[in-house]
Amino acid sequence: MDWPPLLQFSVPLTLVVWVVFAVVALWRSRSRLPEPGATRAEPPGDEPPAVVSLMVNRWRADEDAIDSTLLDLAARGFLELRQPGEDPAETAVRLRKGDGRSLTLYEQQILDRVHRLSTNGEASLRSLAFGSWSEARRWRGAFYRTVIEEARNRGLSVRRLSRKTSRSLLLGAVVPAVLMWVTWFWVAAELGANLADQISGATLAAIGVFILLYLVVDFGWSDQTTPAGLAATEGWLAYRAHLVAVDGVADLAPADVASWGRDMAFASALGVLSTDEALVRLTPQARLRGRQA
Repeated sequence: MDWPPLLQFSVPLTLVVWVVFAVVALWRSRSRLPEPGATRAEPPGDEPPAVVSLMVNRWRADEDAIDSTLLDLAARGFLELRQPGEDPAETAVRLRKGDGRSLTLYEQQILDRVHRLSTNGEASLRSLAFGSWSEARRWRGAFYRTVIEEARNRGLSVRRLSRKTSRSLLLGAVVPAVLMWVTWFWVAAELGANLADQISGATLAAIGVFILLYLVVDFGWSDQTTPAGLAATEGWLAYRAHLVAVDGVADLAPADVASWGRDMAFASALGVLSTDEALVRLTPQARLRGRQA
């Protein structure tokens, strides 16, 4: 088969060029953690724990965002955490009236789950875990989306790929898609296919290439940190250094939030609490751990 000049390698070459531009755009927009500032003993800002957790984890979903929000609700009086025995895994949670401040959607989401699973107004932390991954994914997806939305509204993060960059990449994706159409149409003609098969096959191939590149752009990349977000992250990392240095913080049990208040919620958000003593995770794995205990 005698290929027309450049047609044989047109699709792979344009795809390689497109991928290079996409990789460069993603590399330049990746989030970096700043160096922590001077250690500070007080929280540096008014960001809620869930936002702080995602901020210091470069906007990647992290279980500490959920744990810290539950602790923060307890510190603010919306929940009561009570440990009847010596095992923190036996901690019970009870709904309270709170401090009168309005709740975010993701905070209300946690309260709704506690309310749904409560008996006589009380539930165990173990019971909050999900029974299936599909249910957990839906719940956690909604939680993280609203936390990210709040971070964007506060000017702490923006989309990894800006709308301008996304539009440019999608416009560039038209080139290999069109070349795929032409290539498929020509090859089908050379193989003796009828006109209808040539057109339908070429169209499906072109659409397939475009959809593949579209999915790369719309993959759901983690946000990038704004200059304001970098400054806030620097302060929170400095506060984390203080919490790490305080004796006993890493070994706190959930019910200790009654005496530690929001500092404990921020300790959870910043990853200072040990995983063994942290709150039970809202995942099927957490329920399994509870049964094994």
